[in-house]
Amino acid sequence: MATGKKKPTVESKALSIAIRRAMATREMKTPGLAEASAIPYGTMRKILELNTVADYEQLRRIAIALNIPLSEIVADAERLSTDPGIQEDYARTSSPTDSSPVSDDDADGERSPDSDEAVTKRALGRLMDLAAKHGDTEAEQEAYEELP
Repeated sequence: MATGKKKPTVESKALSIAIRRAMATREMKTPGLAEASAIPYGTMRKILELNTVADYEQLRRIAIALNIPLSEIVADAERLSTDPGIQEDYARTSSPTDSSPVSDDDADGERSPDSDEAVTKRALGRLMDLAAKHGDTEAEQEAYEELP
């Protein structure tokens, strides 16, 4: 199991986005993926929000639950990790000047604007832009549907 002691990298951010893209393609939400993969919902949420880094066993179970080869998820993540927009988002959110911890929710239940959800939303927006630029309407639609 992941311990949360590993520091997320741009590659783990890309992996999270690749998993979310596969989820969107299969119209699967986080609770459904958690149940299908037998990974506790809290752990799944932490993986997708980059509050922990998934280990190989968790990734294998996620791939099985999504009915997709793990190699396909990893290949997508590798492509995403070289995307300048993803790298920019990662650099902005992981800067050493931001020492405030990322909380799940603030007092009134709203997410903070710099939360992982906001970062994911920006990254998915960039994916929509890239897909539109390349004429990939299916990928553009998938990114749009995955927006929080």
